[in-house]
Amino acid sequence: MKYRIRYIIFFIVATFVCPTISAQSSFKLKEKDIVFLKDLPKKIKETSGLTYWNNLLWTHNDDSDNSIYGIQPATGEIDSIIKIESLKVVDWEELQHDENYFYIGDMGNNGQGNRTDLRIFKVSNKDYTIDTIQFYYPEQTDFSIHEKRNTNFDCESFLATDSIIYLFTKEWKTKKTTLYKLPNAIGNHKAIKVTTFKSKGLITGATFHPSKKAILLVGYSKTLNPFLYVIYNYTNDNFFYGKQKRLTLKERFLQVEGASFINNTQLAITNERFHYSFIKNPPQLRIIDLTTVFKKLAIPTD
Repeated sequence: MKYRIRYIIFFIVATFVCPTISAQSSFKLKEKDIVFLKDLPKKIKETSGLTYWNNLLWTHNDDSDNSIYGIQPATGEIDSIIKIESLKVVDWEELQHDENYFYIGDMGNNGQGNRTDLRIFKVSNKDYTIDTIQFYYPEQTDFSIHEKRNTNFDCESFLATDSIIYLFTKEWKTKKTTLYKLPNAIGNHKAIKVTTFKSKGLITGATFHPSKKAILLVGYSKTLNPFLYVIYNYTNDNFFYGKQKRLTLKERFLQVEGASFINNTQLAITNERFHYSFIKNPPQLRIIDLTTVFKKLAIPTD
């Protein structure tokens, strides 16, 4: 009886709290949809974030390297390097930008799962001065040392607007992602939980469509099968209460980490190097043409 009561309570809570999933079917991208593929330059050993600014794709390594690298989308070669001398990071996992700032996400937490210094650096793109946005998850109460890759409070992706930053967690235990929001302002902020989405894998990157009428998340499964989620038809910032379309790639053993649109139909993604036994995948840049998918979903393509 107690079990049945618990089940009924769970069902009621899930019905009214969890987002309505309008589309969970997968669409396999075709080989012809990948219009550009090239190994990344050797300086970029462990690409993590990706953003398109001033006609270049900007990425970074996720270690102590304090440089961001501007890559020509047409060639895959490094065009520019910005070195931010005063930047000191622990685990740099995401890069975003707006008109005046780069946003650097020093919030990777997959080592021991107990970081208390989660932060996003807001860096002026004119003089490279740095402001710091600190945050914490109120739901995390256990800060003991965890086994590596065994926490639900890791995060490798966010989106930035003028007033709000949206975090998408990388949940190693549940293979879900939770959307949190916090103010785009200096200070130490409580991340406000919005909802949890059954991503069926680890979310590692996020980007707005140029129209702001869709967002795209990238990630990979526990067996390193890469996927993308197109999130659309949402109201305001209730992203997961809209519709979702999961896209998969033919390639395997790709640790996809970064994503950014370069126009309304072309998405750039990068993956880290993966070497295990006879499997050797170098870090790479791919540009995917999503015209066919977006026309089916009524997402702007012009």
